[in-house]
Amino acid sequence: MASEGKTLVIAIDNSKECLKAIDFAKEHFPTGYAYHLLHVQTHPIAASALLANADTAAIAYYGQEAWDQERMEATQNFLHKVFIPKASEAGATVTATILHSEPDGSSAIGAAICNFVEKHKPVALVLMKQNKSAVARFFVGSVTKYCATKCHVPVIIVPT
Repeated sequence: MASEGKTLVIAIDNSKECLKAIDFAKEHFPTGYAYHLLHVQTHPIAASALLANADTAAIAYYGQEAWDQERMEATQNFLHKVFIPKASEAGATVTATILHSEPDGSSAIGAAICNFVEKHKPVALVLMKQNKSAVARFFVGSVTKYCATKCHVPVIIVPT
């Protein structure tokens, strides 16, 4: 990792739109910085918690476990084949972390990102602004808004 105070955390999801956040970092922080890619893998409320029948709940639990494993493999694949090579083009040291968050939701994801940032003390957090309707932002929330108001480092919001 680069010297103390010279790391950018770049929050990403499994979308190619997040490549714009990496492009932003490469353009505006081209030398002397390490890039720490951060992906938060969520665990939605398990279907087993909603089912009354124990046998059905057990089947749903194992199905959820398999689905989580597939999502984790897809995330690792995307990180290693798309994001890390793209970030490495700048010549920076690139590390990647996949965090787990329960439950699924903007506040939980935002809290996981802010906790990571608090622990690792980068110079800034870079993330994408997802285009959501006003209704979606009201009911679902916004990871970007959460991080912008709760993180204790500068938050750079890259528009889509």
